[in-house]
Amino acid sequence: MPGVIQVVERGGQYQIVIGTHAKDVYAELAQLLNPDSSAGETAEVKQSLMNRVIATMSAVFAPFVYVLAAAGLLQGCLIIGSQLSPTFNTTGFYQVMNFISWTPFVFLPAFIALTASHHFKCNTYVAVTCALALVSPSWGEMAARIANGESITFLLIPLTQTTYSSTVLPPLFLVLILSYLERFLDDKLPEAVKALATPFLCIAVMVPFTILLIGPVTEYVSAAIGAGYNAMYIAAPALAAAVIGGVWEVLVIFGVHWGIIPLVMANFEAQEAVHSCVYILSNSGCSNDVLRFTELRICRTARTFDDSELDKSVRSVVVSGDACGMSCSLCRNVYSCVPCWF
Repeated sequence: MPGVIQVVERGGQYQIVIGTHAKDVYAELAQLLNPDSSAGETAEVKQSLMNRVIATMSAVFAPFVYVLAAAGLLQGCLIIGSQLSPTFNTTGFYQVMNFISWTPFVFLPAFIALTASHHFKCNTYVAVTCALALVSPSWGEMAARIANGESITFLLIPLTQTTYSSTVLPPLFLVLILSYLERFLDDKLPEAVKALATPFLCIAVMVPFTILLIGPVTEYVSAAIGAGYNAMYIAAPALAAAVIGGVWEVLVIFGVHWGIIPLVMANFEAQEAVHSCVYILSNSGCSNDVLRFTELRICRTARTFDDSELDKSVRSVVVSGDACGMSCSLCRNVYSCVPCWF
């Protein structure tokens, strides 16, 4: 039969050896054996842009939302211990548990790459490798040297000091573009070299592309958000309060709220801008209060269904982030639960 290398019989089973294009044959067989899945994909394409964005964010964050909640719970316990004992944060126990609690947020791009690769249907291992390269200690050292004034270039293009720990948009766009690049290479490369050349080219192209373009662009967007808010506060403080309170959680979901956090810290040092700093913190806190009301609504809605283990887990995951003051994990918990309960 054309395409079949050999047939092996072992242990009463027949194995058909077809070579490196096994995944393509598997994809075709999966569609034949499960035609409902292909019909679902066709229906998904017809969704509106907003629905597709919501579905993408839910698919990306929902699988590891419990990990973020658990990390937030651990951080909350450490904060309580520090308040009860001033010397608690100097102990080895605190230091070990502290870096453990921050691990999911430091390596958040790897989590996003893992789940986004399933959603965008590309090689999971290539996507995770690219994301881990962004949070590599070597790149962190290079970014620190650039921040101190050293000039480092890649193919005559100067690199920026952007770092990617706890970021959302850079790994998300990385995997999205990777899915198109991988399909293009699979179609164009010869079958004999495709298995090795495709991941090699994807890694060699996407990591520098993210460092040179995707990362700096998202950083500029964050900086523009912070500068725009400062200008809005000077011109119309009431409007600035309404805007920051209304869009803060959306900024948290996409990770671009980091453009405002440095502005807060800088305004603490500048006496003339201290009121702007207070406005940012107070109005973002109001949005967190609204999020907590949403959390209560989710818990109440969950109770109207049968008291299953799923309902209990939903209530526990949205409460854990609130109990420990982790608005980032709480926001993503609620965001992932909203499509399920509303």
